[in-house]
Amino acid sequence: METPNELKDLSREELIEIILELQKRLLVYENAHTPPSQQRKYPKRESSNNKIGAPEGHEGTTRAAQEPNKFEALKLDFCPDCKRQLGRPRSVHKKIIEDIQEPQPLTITQFTIPHYFCNYCNAEVIPSHPGLPDEGRFGYNLQAQIALMKYEDRLPHRKIAKTLNRQYGLQITPATILDITRRVADKLQSAYEAIKEEVKNSKQLVADETGLKVRGKTFWLWAFISLTSVLFLIRKSRGQSPIREALGNYDGKITCDGWASYTKVVKTIQRCWAHLLREAKWYAEKYEGQARIVHEWLCRLFRQIKDSLDKPREFREKIYKNCIVKMQFFIASCKVHKELRKFAEKLENGLNYWFTCLLHPEIDMTSNKAERILREPVVQRKISSLWNEKGVMIKETIMSVLATWNLRGLNTNSMLRETLSS
Repeated sequence: METPNELKDLSREELIEIILELQKRLLVYENAHTPPSQQRKYPKRESSNNKIGAPEGHEGTTRAAQEPNKFEALKLDFCPDCKRQLGRPRSVHKKIIEDIQEPQPLTITQFTIPHYFCNYCNAEVIPSHPGLPDEGRFGYNLQAQIALMKYEDRLPHRKIAKTLNRQYGLQITPATILDITRRVADKLQSAYEAIKEEVKNSKQLVADETGLKVRGKTFWLWAFISLTSVLFLIRKSRGQSPIREALGNYDGKITCDGWASYTKVVKTIQRCWAHLLREAKWYAEKYEGQARIVHEWLCRLFRQIKDSLDKPREFREKIYKNCIVKMQFFIASCKVHKELRKFAEKLENGLNYWFTCLLHPEIDMTSNKAERILREPVVQRKISSLWNEKGVMIKETIMSVLATWNLRGLNTNSMLRETLSS
């Protein structure tokens, strides 16, 4: 292989420096297989140079002590040094200690289940019990614990097996743990379908999507968040079909990024300003000049919109028209500069969607809520992957129900045990 002409005259130190720079770029995934959105390097946050820790004069807070439910009184009759008898204590103080119980052994229950025959309705009748699962020999408390360890504690199946063995002496295989999560997902199907209906009937949503691998192939994890529900869908398509499946003939309002599939399904859309300002900042850091001026204009416009959301409708409608005119001016100023023409195209494509919140102030200006909800599955995809359609069903069902309960401020452990045993 011939050495390129531009490298022939370089010294050994300069060649080493180029190689090290290439290695750094590969480490941040800047290569031919990286999508352009991930190649873009957004500027790092500027250091505030503030000291670490609380500022001087800050009053610290201590965690409030809990009410004791067990009492121990210590007593000493003889001195441990001279072995002489001790009298009354000079003083007494109390100290509250919070601890957990020692690992408890498994509760292994044998159910004796009679089968009756009803002569009146001609059917077999079997008594039920809330601790008797419909399938398998693992109880609902254990099933709930395994589901939470997998989808809230982010533990792989083998780690769950190891933890249960350490705490309870339970011998269980990773394959059995996978099947238990399938049983949990089956029991949560009615709750999952109810979440789907709530999302379809909601008046406002925040939506986002991210990539996910299923047996090495790219799928898409969709998140639709209403005020009280979270719906996850894992589908092969990033087009319109998952949106139509989740929303049906949706006539509400949705906050999302600039993905074109949303505009083909939903009429009333608010484009995410967080995405817009991040990209504007990137252009400002890279190109300076006009790009920095546009970034500052957009930041001021964003603050103006936020300050106008609580104003009367007539005032907001005037601001809406004014913002359209300003954005058209920004677009024209960006088109003059070659390096900003792509950004101008982004602004122009979303012109009818940047200011929807002025006409409907109840909706979110950013899709940050969806990004926060997606953070959990994004972390989980780095820990374990999906291998088949069964895993897809289990993940989207359990994570939707748990995320919905969390959004509503409910205790996922008690809710899961109650739902499984009902």
